[in-house]
Formats: sequence, structure tokens, C-alpha cells
Amino acid sequence: MLQSSLVATIASATKSVVSITISKDVKFYVDDPSQMNGPWNITQQTAKVGWWSGIIASKQGYIITNKHVVQDTTAKYSVTLYNGKIYNVDKIWFDDLLDLAILKIVDSEWKAPTDLIPASFLSLDTQIDVGQFVLAIGNSLSSYSNNVTMGIIWGKNKQLTINKNNLYIWLYQTDALVNPGNSGGPLIDINGNVLGITTAITEGQWIAFALPISKEFITSTLKSIENFGKISRPIIGIQYIDITPAIKQENKLTIDNGIYLKDVLADLPASQAGLKIWDIILAINKKPINTQLPFLYQLYTYIPGDTMSVDILRGNENLTFNIFLGWNTQ
Repeated sequence: MLQSSLVATIASATKSVVSITISKDVKFYVDDPSQMNGPWNITQQTAKVGWWSGIIASKQGYIITNKHVVQDTTAKYSVTLYNGKIYNVDKIWFDDLLDLAILKIVDSEWKAPTDLIPASFLSLDTQIDVGQFVLAIGNSLSSYSNNVTMGIIWGKNKQLTINKNNLYIWLYQTDALVNPGNSGGPLIDINGNVLGITTAITEGQWIAFALPISKEFITSTLKSIENFGKISRPIIGIQYIDITPAIKQENKLTIDNGIYLKDVLADLPASQAGLKIWDIILAINKKPINTQLPFLYQLYTYIPGDTMSVDILRGNENLTFNIFLGWNTQ
């Protein structure tokens, strides 16, 4: 039963996974027998220098991948579908905070291709459990397109320190075998739904990490591009700490989850809405803040200009505030 189900799942899911080819103009030194230009002649050709992975996010031609896959602004990029068709990349948008990028592919008439099959993404509040089966799909070792490996979720809400320009937080940890080239490809459940994007591996330890991706997160990201022409995440102007057992004991709190406000910055959305230092935000639009639904993970499903409802605990009083989300001006 599981065997036939996995075969069907993989056959369907791979149609939403793409290979991203990176090409650059490379100079070659070639032997010049005539000696007219000296013993060597320099020639320049366009060469393929990398192959990575991506996920079809919508029928409008949007592809999601890692920022580190397409961050070379001197390179040219193209996308190959499961059926072998190749499309040019027209535009790339980078997330300022996450290791994430969105590509827009076009056909020969500069329109969105008509043969795109978007991936299925899980809803924000879908329960993901340690121990559940997952599949990683990608251009393994930059040579084997739509390579599939299987494993389990080892951990959730992991954090890595790779570079200061990206937040590597909330990560799923998995033992599904992942190699260079898988970056940007999906981590899916056994029903074929994307729950994350493969982002990092630990050298020599066979451990991979995936950034959680929800249906609501994809929607807000694409909406931001369409509304503002860039990926813009909202700000509310707070500094906070997650409530953990240690924080609960240290501050003599009576609750197990939420975020504890250490500072509320003046003249920014949270303070304008009425939030104060030492308030505890318990939920966003009635969705509790916990290890399954961390604060930033929920916040980034909104875009600047949206209004977000928060439930807070102030002393012994439960209050609700509406926050008009602001823009990051950095």
C-alpha cells in the first residue's frame, strides 16, 4: 500500500520541481599555431557552471528557490521543467531576510509558460511531527535531476549560523539524503505536499535542513512582488524573546507559549497600536504562537499594509489589538 502510494506521489510531485542552470561568460586560453597573436589566443564562451533546484510556485511563471542559488548577478539563469522544456529567467527577486529568491520565467513570446504545474503547499497550521516521513527532491550533485530520497523529520525550529545576511531559523532537520544541487528543491510529505525548501546541509554529517514554506507564506510573498515590485516583509517594531521553560521560570510567568516583549519601539506599528513593554503576545489572528507556529513564521504570511490582530496578556488582563503593519525601510 505504502509502496504504490509513494510511486504515485513521486510521479506527481516531480512535475513541480525544476532544474536551475547557471551560465557565465568564461575566457579560455587556446593554442594558436600561427603565433600571430602569440602562443596563446584568448576566446570567450558561455559555459554552464552550475545546476540547482527550484519549485514551481504558480502558473504565472514564479519559481521559488534559495537566494544563494541565484545570487551571482553576472550569471545567466534558465529553468528546465520535468518534461525537458527550457525557459529563460526574466526577473529575480531576493528576500532581504531569508535565504529565498523568486524567479519569473517566460517563453519565447515573453509570456508565462502554459505547461507549468504548481506544487501543493501545506497550510500554515498543519501539524508537522518529529518522526514523520518526508521526501527530498532535487538536482542532486548537480547531475541527477529529480533525484528522490526518503527520510524522517528529526527536529523542528532549528537554527543555523551560516552568514549574517540571512535568517536560518525555524528549520526542519531531516536525515533524507541531500547533496549540493538539491538547494532550492522541495521537502515534501508522503502525500506530495511541500512543507519546506532544502536550504543547507552539515558537512559530513548527513543532516539536511529545510526552511518551512506554507501556502500562506507563498501567497504573501507573491502578493508582495505584485503589489510592490519586490519581496517586502512587514515590521511592527518590537524586541522580544520566546517563552521557554527557562524564561517562564525566570520571569514567574503562568503561560507556556508566546513572546515576551522586551522593548516596543516608539512611533512604529506596535506602539501606535497600544502595545507596551512586558506585554506577552499569545496569538496572531487567533493562531497561537508556539513551537509549531513561531512569531516570525506567522508574521511573514502578511505584507506591509495589512492589519494583523494580536491577543496579548498584560498582567492578568487579556486584550486584543489591531496592528497596521509597516514597511521595512532598510
